[in-house]
Amino acid sequence: MKEFVDTFFDVNNFIVSKLKYEYSSDGKKEYHITYNVNDDFIPIMGASMISVLENNQDATLVFHIFTDGYSKENAKKIEEVAKKWNCTCIIYKLNMEPFHDFHIKVERFSRITYARLYMPKIVKEYTSRYIYLDADTMCVASLDKIWEMNLHGAPMGAVSERASAVDYRAGYLHLKGGKYFNDGVMLVDIPCWEQQHITEKAFSYQCEPRKRFLGQSQDVLNLVFDGTNFFLPDDYNVYDGGEYDRGHSVIVHWTGRRKPWQMVVSSFDEQWRKYNTLSPWPTITNIRPVKKPENYHDFKYWGRYRKEKGYIGDYLTGMFWYGILKIRYKLGI
Repeated sequence: MKEFVDTFFDVNNFIVSKLKYEYSSDGKKEYHITYNVNDDFIPIMGASMISVLENNQDATLVFHIFTDGYSKENAKKIEEVAKKWNCTCIIYKLNMEPFHDFHIKVERFSRITYARLYMPKIVKEYTSRYIYLDADTMCVASLDKIWEMNLHGAPMGAVSERASAVDYRAGYLHLKGGKYFNDGVMLVDIPCWEQQHITEKAFSYQCEPRKRFLGQSQDVLNLVFDGTNFFLPDDYNVYDGGEYDRGHSVIVHWTGRRKPWQMVVSSFDEQWRKYNTLSPWPTITNIRPVKKPENYHDFKYWGRYRKEKGYIGDYLTGMFWYGILKIRYKLGI
Protein backbone atom coordinates (compact mmCIF):
# COMPACT_ATOMS: atom_id res chain seq x y z
CA MET A 1 0.00 0.00 0.00
CA LYS A 2 1.37 3.41 -0.96
CA GLU A 3 2.25 5.92 1.76
CA PHE A 4 2.33 9.72 1.49
CA VAL A 5 4.02 12.68 3.17
CA ASP A 6 1.76 14.87 5.32
CA THR A 7 1.60 17.70 2.75
CA PHE A 8 0.59 15.47 -0.18
CA PHE A 9 -3.15 16.01 0.35
CA ASP A 10 -2.95 19.80 0.63
CA VAL A 11 -5.50 21.48 -1.64
CA ASN A 12 -2.76 23.56 -3.27
CA ASN A 13 -1.18 20.33 -4.50
CA PHE A 14 -4.35 19.42 -6.40
CA ILE A 15 -5.92 22.62 -7.75
CA VAL A 16 -4.30 24.40 -10.69
CA SER A 17 -7.06 26.99 -11.09
CA LYS A 18 -10.63 27.72 -10.06
CA LEU A 19 -13.21 29.58 -12.16
CA LYS A 20 -16.49 30.57 -10.48
CA TYR A 21 -19.69 31.73 -12.19
CA GLU A 22 -22.08 32.83 -9.48
CA TYR A 23 -25.61 33.83 -10.47
CA SER A 24 -27.60 32.13 -7.70
CA SER A 25 -30.61 33.70 -6.03
CA ASP A 26 -30.68 33.94 -2.24
CA GLY A 27 -33.34 32.50 0.02
CA LYS A 28 -33.74 29.01 -1.47
CA LYS A 29 -32.51 25.69 -0.14
CA GLU A 30 -29.11 24.91 -1.63
CA TYR A 31 -28.02 21.66 -3.25
CA HIS A 32 -24.41 20.95 -4.21
CA ILE A 33 -23.76 18.67 -7.22
CA THR A 34 -20.33 17.46 -8.33
CA TYR A 35 -19.00 15.99 -11.58
CA ASN A 36 -15.60 14.87 -12.87
CA VAL A 37 -15.11 15.13 -16.65
CA ASN A 38 -12.54 15.77 -19.34
CA ASP A 39 -13.15 18.52 -21.88
CA ASP A 40 -14.69 16.24 -24.53
CA PHE A 41 -17.34 15.05 -22.09
CA ILE A 42 -18.42 18.48 -20.86
CA PRO A 43 -21.28 18.75 -23.44
CA ILE A 44 -22.64 15.40 -22.21
CA MET A 45 -22.39 16.62 -18.63
CA GLY A 46 -24.28 19.72 -19.76
CA ALA A 47 -27.43 17.70 -20.44
CA SER A 48 -27.15 16.14 -16.98
CA MET A 49 -26.82 19.59 -15.40
CA ILE A 50 -29.93 20.84 -17.21
CA SER A 51 -31.88 17.79 -16.05
CA VAL A 52 -30.98 18.61 -12.44
CA LEU A 53 -31.95 22.27 -12.88
CA GLU A 54 -35.26 21.55 -14.62
CA ASN A 55 -36.37 19.08 -11.95
CA ASN A 56 -35.30 21.17 -8.94
CA GLN A 57 -36.49 24.67 -9.72
CA ASP A 58 -37.37 25.33 -6.08
CA ALA A 59 -33.72 24.97 -5.04
CA THR A 60 -30.48 26.87 -5.55
CA LEU A 61 -28.01 24.63 -7.37
CA VAL A 62 -24.25 24.83 -6.98
CA PHE A 63 -22.31 22.71 -9.47
CA HIS A 64 -18.70 21.74 -8.75
CA ILE A 65 -17.04 20.59 -11.99
CA PHE A 66 -13.66 18.86 -11.70
CA THR A 67 -11.66 18.53 -14.90
CA ASP A 68 -8.13 17.97 -16.17
CA GLY A 69 -8.61 20.82 -18.66
CA TYR A 70 -11.31 22.72 -20.51
CA SER A 71 -11.72 24.88 -23.59
CA LYS A 72 -12.73 28.53 -23.48
CA GLU A 73 -15.84 27.58 -25.46
CA ASN A 74 -16.96 25.03 -22.86
CA ALA A 75 -16.26 27.46 -20.02
CA LYS A 76 -18.37 30.09 -21.79
CA LYS A 77 -21.26 27.66 -22.19
CA ILE A 78 -21.06 26.69 -18.52
CA GLU A 79 -21.35 30.38 -17.69
CA GLU A 80 -24.42 30.56 -19.97
CA VAL A 81 -26.00 27.78 -17.91
CA ALA A 82 -25.26 29.67 -14.69
CA LYS A 83 -26.82 32.88 -16.05
CA LYS A 84 -29.92 31.33 -17.60
CA TRP A 85 -30.80 29.06 -14.68
CA ASN A 86 -29.60 31.36 -11.87
CA CYS A 87 -27.19 28.84 -10.42
CA THR A 88 -23.53 28.73 -9.46
CA CYS A 89 -20.94 26.78 -11.44
CA ILE A 90 -17.39 26.31 -10.18
CA ILE A 91 -14.81 24.77 -12.52
CA TYR A 92 -11.74 23.25 -10.90
CA LYS A 93 -8.79 22.47 -13.14
CA LEU A 94 -6.84 19.76 -11.36
CA ASN A 95 -3.17 18.95 -11.25
CA MET A 96 -3.23 15.34 -12.45
CA GLU A 97 0.24 14.47 -11.17
CA PRO A 98 -1.07 13.28 -7.75
CA PHE A 99 -3.35 10.85 -9.61
CA HIS A 100 -0.59 9.48 -11.84
CA ASP A 101 -0.05 6.25 -9.92
CA PHE A 102 -3.68 5.14 -10.15
CA HIS A 103 -4.20 2.36 -12.66
CA ILE A 104 -6.08 2.72 -15.96
CA LYS A 105 -8.18 -0.38 -16.52
CA VAL A 106 -10.38 0.73 -19.43
CA GLU A 107 -8.56 2.53 -22.24
CA ARG A 108 -11.38 4.98 -23.00
CA PHE A 109 -11.32 6.25 -19.40
CA SER A 110 -8.88 8.85 -18.12
CA ARG A 111 -7.56 9.39 -14.61
CA ILE A 112 -9.98 12.29 -14.12
CA THR A 113 -12.41 9.59 -12.94
CA TYR A 114 -10.32 9.44 -9.76
CA ALA A 115 -11.09 13.07 -8.95
CA ARG A 116 -14.19 11.89 -7.05
CA LEU A 117 -11.83 10.43 -4.44
CA TYR A 118 -10.45 13.87 -3.57
CA MET A 119 -13.55 16.07 -4.00
CA PRO A 120 -14.54 16.29 -0.31
CA LYS A 121 -11.34 18.12 0.59
CA ILE A 122 -12.25 20.89 -1.85
CA VAL A 123 -16.03 21.02 -1.63
CA LYS A 124 -16.01 21.22 2.20
CA GLU A 125 -15.30 24.95 1.78
CA TYR A 126 -18.91 25.32 0.61
CA THR A 127 -21.04 22.56 2.14
CA SER A 128 -21.09 19.57 4.48
CA ARG A 129 -22.64 17.21 1.91
CA TYR A 130 -23.02 16.87 -1.84
CA ILE A 131 -24.38 14.58 -4.54
CA TYR A 132 -21.83 13.22 -6.98
CA LEU A 133 -23.15 12.38 -10.47
CA ASP A 134 -21.48 10.71 -13.44
CA ALA A 135 -21.83 12.82 -16.59
CA ASP A 136 -24.01 10.14 -18.23
CA THR A 137 -26.75 10.43 -15.63
CA MET A 138 -30.08 12.24 -15.92
CA CYS A 139 -32.22 13.59 -13.11
CA VAL A 140 -35.93 12.96 -13.73
CA ALA A 141 -37.45 14.01 -10.38
CA SER A 142 -36.77 16.16 -7.33
CA LEU A 143 -33.61 15.55 -5.31
CA ASP A 144 -35.30 16.62 -2.06
CA LYS A 145 -35.46 13.16 -0.51
CA ILE A 146 -31.93 12.06 -1.31
CA TRP A 147 -30.51 15.39 -0.12
CA GLU A 148 -32.20 14.97 3.28
CA MET A 149 -31.50 11.23 3.54
CA ASN A 150 -30.06 9.93 6.79
CA LEU A 151 -26.83 8.02 6.09
CA HIS A 152 -26.82 6.60 9.63
CA GLY A 153 -23.24 7.60 10.31
CA ALA A 154 -21.79 6.39 7.01
CA PRO A 155 -19.55 8.75 5.00
CA MET A 156 -21.27 7.93 1.72
CA GLY A 157 -24.43 6.44 0.24
CA ALA A 158 -24.60 4.64 -3.12
CA VAL A 159 -26.80 2.11 -4.91
CA SER A 160 -25.86 -1.56 -4.98
CA GLU A 161 -24.89 -3.08 -8.30
CA ARG A 162 -27.21 -5.80 -9.67
CA ALA A 163 -26.96 -9.16 -7.93
CA SER A 164 -24.96 -10.84 -10.69
CA ALA A 165 -22.45 -7.98 -10.79
CA VAL A 166 -22.16 -7.94 -6.99
CA ASP A 167 -21.31 -11.64 -6.85
CA TYR A 168 -18.69 -11.36 -9.59
CA ARG A 169 -17.06 -8.07 -8.60
CA ALA A 170 -17.12 -8.60 -4.83
CA GLY A 171 -15.66 -12.04 -5.40
CA TYR A 172 -12.94 -10.75 -7.70
CA LEU A 173 -11.91 -8.09 -5.17
CA HIS A 174 -12.19 -10.56 -2.25
CA LEU A 175 -14.54 -8.24 -0.37
CA LYS A 176 -15.38 -9.69 3.03
CA GLY A 177 -18.81 -8.06 3.15
CA GLY A 178 -19.92 -9.54 -0.16
CA LYS A 179 -21.40 -6.19 -1.21
CA TYR A 180 -20.56 -3.92 -4.14
CA PHE A 181 -21.94 -0.50 -5.14
CA ASN A 182 -21.89 1.65 -8.27
CA ASP A 183 -20.05 4.95 -7.70
CA GLY A 184 -21.84 6.83 -10.52
CA VAL A 185 -24.23 8.40 -8.00
CA MET A 186 -23.07 9.10 -4.46
CA LEU A 187 -24.38 11.13 -1.53
CA VAL A 188 -21.33 12.22 0.46
CA ASP A 189 -21.23 13.36 4.09
CA ILE A 190 -17.99 15.37 4.08
CA PRO A 191 -17.24 15.54 7.86
CA CYS A 192 -17.75 11.80 8.21
CA TRP A 193 -15.69 11.13 5.06
CA GLU A 194 -12.85 13.22 6.43
CA GLN A 195 -13.11 11.72 9.91
CA GLN A 196 -12.69 8.23 8.46
CA HIS A 197 -9.86 9.34 6.11
CA ILE A 198 -11.59 7.90 3.04
CA THR A 199 -9.51 9.92 0.57
CA GLU A 200 -6.24 8.84 2.18
CA LYS A 201 -7.32 5.20 2.25
CA ALA A 202 -8.36 5.36 -1.41
CA PHE A 203 -5.06 6.89 -2.53
CA SER A 204 -3.17 4.12 -0.72
CA TYR A 205 -4.31 1.80 -3.56
CA GLN A 206 -2.05 3.62 -6.00
CA CYS A 207 0.73 1.50 -7.51
CA GLU A 208 -1.27 -1.68 -6.96
CA PRO A 209 -1.08 -4.18 -9.87
CA ARG A 210 -3.57 -3.40 -12.63
CA LYS A 211 -4.75 -7.01 -12.68
CA ARG A 212 -6.04 -6.62 -9.12
CA PHE A 213 -8.95 -4.52 -10.40
CA LEU A 214 -11.87 -4.88 -12.79
CA GLY A 215 -12.68 -1.16 -12.77
CA GLN A 216 -11.12 2.10 -11.61
CA SER A 217 -12.37 4.47 -8.89
CA GLN A 218 -15.38 2.24 -8.26
CA ASP A 219 -13.21 -0.75 -7.33
CA VAL A 220 -10.98 1.41 -5.16
CA LEU A 221 -13.93 2.81 -3.21
CA ASN A 222 -15.47 -0.62 -2.79
CA LEU A 223 -12.17 -1.89 -1.38
CA VAL A 224 -12.08 1.04 1.06
CA PHE A 225 -15.68 0.65 2.26
CA ASP A 226 -16.15 -3.12 1.85
CA GLY A 227 -19.90 -2.81 2.41
CA THR A 228 -19.79 -0.27 5.26
CA ASN A 229 -21.27 2.53 3.14
CA PHE A 230 -24.98 3.31 3.24
CA PHE A 231 -26.96 1.71 0.43
CA LEU A 232 -29.37 4.08 -1.32
CA PRO A 233 -32.70 2.91 -2.82
CA ASP A 234 -32.41 1.74 -6.43
CA ASP A 235 -34.43 4.72 -7.71
CA TYR A 236 -31.36 6.94 -7.26
CA ASN A 237 -29.24 5.08 -9.82
CA VAL A 238 -31.41 3.27 -12.38
CA TYR A 239 -29.05 1.33 -14.60
CA ASP A 240 -28.86 0.82 -18.37
CA GLY A 241 -30.56 4.10 -19.17
CA GLY A 242 -33.66 3.35 -17.13
CA GLU A 243 -34.19 -0.23 -18.28
CA TYR A 244 -34.95 -1.16 -14.65
CA ASP A 245 -37.36 1.74 -14.11
CA ARG A 246 -40.31 0.91 -11.85
CA GLY A 247 -42.19 4.14 -12.41
CA HIS A 248 -40.59 6.26 -9.68
CA SER A 249 -36.99 6.76 -10.80
CA VAL A 250 -35.12 9.85 -9.65
CA ILE A 251 -31.76 9.45 -11.41
CA VAL A 252 -31.29 7.44 -14.61
CA HIS A 253 -27.79 6.23 -15.48
CA TRP A 254 -26.54 4.95 -18.83
CA THR A 255 -24.18 2.36 -17.38
CA GLY A 256 -23.96 0.15 -20.47
CA ARG A 257 -22.36 0.54 -23.86
CA ARG A 258 -25.41 2.25 -25.39
CA LYS A 259 -25.66 6.00 -24.77
CA PRO A 260 -28.50 8.47 -25.47
CA TRP A 261 -26.29 10.77 -27.54
CA GLN A 262 -25.61 7.87 -29.93
CA MET A 263 -29.17 6.66 -30.59
CA VAL A 264 -32.74 6.91 -29.30
CA VAL A 265 -34.36 3.61 -28.33
CA SER A 266 -36.37 4.57 -25.23
CA SER A 267 -38.44 7.36 -23.72
CA PHE A 268 -35.57 8.14 -21.35
CA ASP A 269 -33.26 8.56 -24.36
CA GLU A 270 -35.79 11.04 -25.77
CA GLN A 271 -35.90 12.88 -22.46
CA TRP A 272 -32.10 13.14 -22.42
CA ARG A 273 -32.25 14.63 -25.94
CA LYS A 274 -34.71 17.23 -24.64
CA TYR A 275 -32.23 18.36 -21.99
CA ASN A 276 -29.46 18.37 -24.57
CA THR A 277 -31.61 20.68 -26.73
CA LEU A 278 -32.20 23.02 -23.77
CA SER A 279 -28.48 23.24 -23.06
CA PRO A 280 -26.19 25.76 -24.79
CA TRP A 281 -24.19 22.95 -26.41
CA PRO A 282 -24.98 21.75 -29.97
CA THR A 283 -28.19 19.76 -30.31
CA ILE A 284 -27.60 16.11 -31.20
CA THR A 285 -30.02 14.99 -33.91
CA ASN A 286 -28.97 11.50 -34.95
CA ILE A 287 -31.36 8.79 -33.71
CA ARG A 288 -30.08 5.67 -35.48
CA PRO A 289 -27.27 3.43 -34.23
CA VAL A 290 -23.94 3.56 -36.08
CA LYS A 291 -23.78 0.96 -38.88
CA LYS A 292 -21.00 -1.21 -37.48
CA PRO A 293 -21.20 -5.01 -37.21
CA GLU A 294 -20.77 -4.93 -33.44
CA ASN A 295 -23.89 -2.71 -33.19
CA TYR A 296 -26.25 -5.18 -34.88
CA HIS A 297 -28.37 -5.74 -31.74
CA ASP A 298 -28.87 -1.94 -31.38
CA PHE A 299 -30.75 -1.88 -34.68
CA LYS A 300 -33.19 -4.48 -33.38
CA TYR A 301 -33.92 -2.40 -30.27
CA TRP A 302 -34.15 0.80 -32.32
CA GLY A 303 -36.51 -0.83 -34.85
CA ARG A 304 -38.82 -2.14 -32.15
CA TYR A 305 -38.90 1.22 -30.39
CA ARG A 306 -39.73 3.07 -33.60
CA LYS A 307 -42.49 0.56 -34.31
CA GLU A 308 -44.03 1.35 -30.91
CA LYS A 309 -44.03 4.99 -31.97
CA GLY A 310 -45.86 4.11 -35.19
CA TYR A 311 -42.92 4.31 -37.60
CA ILE A 312 -43.26 1.00 -39.43
CA GLY A 313 -40.74 2.04 -42.11
CA ASP A 314 -38.10 2.63 -39.43
CA TYR A 315 -38.94 -0.76 -37.92
CA LEU A 316 -38.31 -2.48 -41.25
CA THR A 317 -35.09 -0.50 -41.72
CA GLY A 318 -33.92 -1.46 -38.26
CA MET A 319 -34.62 -5.15 -38.74
CA PHE A 320 -32.96 -5.09 -42.18
CA TRP A 321 -29.73 -3.68 -40.76
CA TYR A 322 -29.98 -5.98 -37.75
CA GLY A 323 -29.89 -8.95 -40.11
CA ILE A 324 -27.13 -7.64 -42.37
CA LEU A 325 -24.84 -6.48 -39.56
CA LYS A 326 -25.39 -9.64 -37.54
CA ILE A 327 -24.20 -11.75 -40.49
CA ARG A 328 -21.17 -9.48 -40.94
CA TYR A 329 -20.40 -9.71 -37.23
CA LYS A 330 -20.62 -13.50 -37.17
CA LEU A 331 -18.43 -13.77 -40.28
CA GLY A 332 -15.98 -11.17 -39.04
CA ILE A 333 -16.36 -8.88 -42.06
